[in-house]
Amino acid sequence: MEQKSIKTTWYDENWNGEPVVLAGDIGGTNSNLALVKVDAGSFKILNETVVASNEVDSILPAIRTLLSSAKEKFPDIKVLVAGISGAGPISNNHCDLSNLDWDLDGAEIEMEFGFPTKIINDFEAISYGVPLLDLNNPEEVTHLPHTDGHDPEPIGGVSLIVGAGTGLGVGMLIQEGERYRVLPSEGGHACFAAFDLETEELRAHAQGSANTIVEIEDLLSGRGLNTILDYFILMRGMKVDDTLSKILATEPLQRPALISRHAENHPVCRDVIRLFVKVYGRVAADFSATVLPRSGLFLAGGIVGKNERHFLDGSQFIYFFEQNAREQVKRILRRIPVYIVKDYSISLVGAAHAAWLLREELI
Repeated sequence: MEQKSIKTTWYDENWNGEPVVLAGDIGGTNSNLALVKVDAGSFKILNETVVASNEVDSILPAIRTLLSSAKEKFPDIKVLVAGISGAGPISNNHCDLSNLDWDLDGAEIEMEFGFPTKIINDFEAISYGVPLLDLNNPEEVTHLPHTDGHDPEPIGGVSLIVGAGTGLGVGMLIQEGERYRVLPSEGGHACFAAFDLETEELRAHAQGSANTIVEIEDLLSGRGLNTILDYFILMRGMKVDDTLSKILATEPLQRPALISRHAENHPVCRDVIRLFVKVYGRVAADFSATVLPRSGLFLAGGIVGKNERHFLDGSQFIYFFEQNAREQVKRILRRIPVYIVKDYSISLVGAAHAAWLLREELI
């Protein structure tokens, strides 16, 4: 495939010999690469290269461009280790990228550039980025107070990360002293459990005539928004006006963004987001009751970011998060801090953090 021009953007031109990690976030739409300096436990992006993932057939040219740009500015700069995340299954330091015709191979990158490379899952990268968030910075996180207005302080060493996007990612971060461990999961593929009449109707609609198991990801994802819209039209008899006709006429991958955009002023789109947030709250509570993340529940992913107001308005998310048949479990859930992740560099710095923590294993 013909390689298009690749540009590098500089964010921090101050490098004074600090260790440098190459970080990557390879998604179905864009592939982001960055050089990250490690300074007293903080991870700061020096420069970044972004390419359209479907316009390349390898990540190697983008790495060359990134390194070349850095060498021009700092001839002595050297990458110590690399951490690159990909959306897809990981095996033997290799990622078969979902929705792309190429893959990531740590051994290939090591052979080409000479630095040890760790390939991790995209949601592992987000999980490793959580400890680097400044919980007091509103540009990085939004706090979701509980229904009584209380905003619990994080304690303990267990955090839970749940992120709806193309799919539903679920991961757990455990802090043990100064070390971190990420436990990835396939929680998005767990069975969806309806919890009232509306969600039972939604589950039945999602199941359809195929009589297959409905996974949580079938509802909490981009395609889940499409399914919920179909539910309101087909099961609840909502009228298809000009706005909905235009949404339904677009490609399925484009519909979630349109639903979010029209949720401010279109009643059906608003109802779609309402039900999505309701399900999200209940599912997050189920996962939280399993692992008790007293260090925090972190809601990641583009869908939450685009619909933050709907997660905050009327305590919709938190109300359903706190619901449980047992009062003692309700009290436990009310002690869990809940945050929306707003720092979209979390995947890059998380990949860098993962490689840095694993550097003794890699070198």
